[in-house]
Amino acid sequence: MRLGRLAGVRLKVHPLLLLLALVYVWLGLGLEVLLVLTAVLLHELAHLVAARSLQVTVEEVELLPFGGQAKVEDFTGLDPEKETIIAVTGPACSLTLAAVFYFLTPYLSMAKAEFFTTVNLFLGLFNLLPVLPLDGGRILRAQLSRRQGYKKATARVARLGQIAGAALIIWGIYETLSWLTGLNLILAGIILFWSARREGQLLAYSFMRYLVNKKGDLARHGHLPAQQYVSKPETLVKTILQASSPTYYLLVVVISEDHQVQGLVTEAELIECLFEKGPLAKISDC
Repeated sequence: MRLGRLAGVRLKVHPLLLLLALVYVWLGLGLEVLLVLTAVLLHELAHLVAARSLQVTVEEVELLPFGGQAKVEDFTGLDPEKETIIAVTGPACSLTLAAVFYFLTPYLSMAKAEFFTTVNLFLGLFNLLPVLPLDGGRILRAQLSRRQGYKKATARVARLGQIAGAALIIWGIYETLSWLTGLNLILAGIILFWSARREGQLLAYSFMRYLVNKKGDLARHGHLPAQQYVSKPETLVKTILQASSPTYYLLVVVISEDHQVQGLVTEAELIECLFEKGPLAKISDC
């Protein structure tokens, strides 16, 4: 369900989160729901501010009970350093808010200040778990991608997210059978499992949409302006892709040390190479 925009980015809420919120409002816990949503929104706003400062375009954010899931429009901006910084800012914001309200609670007359502290503490720590789609998983994916490439790193860390989701569901079922208090865990586990399963598809989706848009322009106009670069084989692929633009098709002429043409690499081949080999991939790997 679409809510509107947050810092210029489309904002959606997961149906299960909406259902959970409505149930708690019906139980008379409307203020608690409002504080949880406020904490989640501030968490995501920190991510968006970091992404914008690093010139990484986020197309959409979907709110989940444990944070949010962002769709990156410009996948060429998925540099490990950038992804790590963007991922860290969310938990850092939540933990900072938890610390501030922890020390200010004795001096505040605001109702539920202690509850808001607990929510932010949980949000910050839970999101540091090294599984996708949580922020800790994005940090782990960024580090693994240096050696394994984005595809393998995403698949492996997303699998950890599915395992964590399944564990939450089992724990929730046990709690429900024993104390009737595990519904939250079951729903959170379902969302985590589903989101982790979907995470592996988002990168490929961005890649395909990026190229399909260019193919569509080519089909409509019959031609497409091209950017040509001359490169040595040892040049990093990500360095070339930083010059990529939606309005141009990128072509790289590879030359040897004695300036002999060794071959031509297309933009699609560059992107696939970056995904497969990781940020240290060179033109020669393509």
